Amino acid sequence: MLIKNFNVLLVDDVVLMCNFLYGVTNEIQGCSAFKSLYYKTAEDILESEVIDLLITDIELKNASGIDLLSKIRCGAFSQTAHDIPILVLSVNSYKDVIQQCILFDVNDFLVKPISAVKLKNKILEHLQCEKFIQPVSYYVDLMEKLTELNVSKKGGKRSVSIVLELEEKILEINQNLDGAVSTVDNNDFLCWPEGVTTGYHQLDRRLKNLAFTISYFNNVFIDNGQLITAHTARKRACASADYLEHIVKNLQQFEDRPEFWGAFQICLYNLQTIMAEVASVNLKHNNQVLALLKKLALWWMQTCNRPLIQKADDSDDNEKR
Repeated sequence: MLIKNFNVLLVDDVVLMCNFLYGVTNEIQGCSAFKSLYYKTAEDILESEVIDLLITDIELKNASGIDLLSKIRCGAFSQTAHDIPILVLSVNSYKDVIQQCILFDVNDFLVKPISAVKLKNKILEHLQCEKFIQPVSYYVDLMEKLTELNVSKKGGKRSVSIVLELEEKILEINQNLDGAVSTVDNNDFLCWPEGVTTGYHQLDRRLKNLAFTISYFNNVFIDNGQLITAHTARKRACASADYLEHIVKNLQQFEDRPEFWGAFQICLYNLQTIMAEVASVNLKHNNQVLALLKKLALWWMQTCNRPLIQKADDSDDNEKR
């Protein structure tokens, strides 16, 4: 139950979808919903009303939801704070769209179609859980850099340092997205076995991503890459482990497989213990890093076995996420 009244703005140019979002949101005690089929109307509401959370479709008629959320982060509206939770609703998962959303610290992605129960849970979750949002000046500066990057791609005048800085940040996002192209050869340090599953598609994806980032860190370190490269690779591996924990928390609260989750929690605790050591180890101490990599390899071998994973053909009817 919410302890105060919250205003939620819902933006979708499909009438049935917009009405669905509006009806579900108004059923939440403590929430008052505003809806808009049009970009301009949404801007007017953000300017005149104190909006506490935005849910917007990305593909709007003659406009983009990204334009709307970037304006919020840049503090363009006098009544609506720049750091409100923003949830993006879309049927698409194009990498360039995800990149831009992540750059502006979108709080969550909702994939159509979405159930009323899941929508309610997401709204309550983000109204009650704060996420750190940068100051307005950060996003204003980001907009300027994005503009300059677009100009440079069209052959216009460019500031090399600014463009390279932003391109590096986008590259880092790419390497953390599912389906990112690996620069590591096929002999990865950790490999996800073919034809197996945990019973949860989303959990499988995060484990594969974890294997990729740890393998990348291992290969950079073993190949005697520059210290700064190894540091960046380690940071990505730690972030991937943290996100795995976040995904587990979200999945576990809606699923009834106590034996599986009990075993996976032990697995996750062991991973967190190792990754805490990885995060703090001096990368100049080769023997210590190698010892931790061996621990990770052993942990991975133990994880990729029953009861945590099983052949996809033998899996039960658990919902794939």
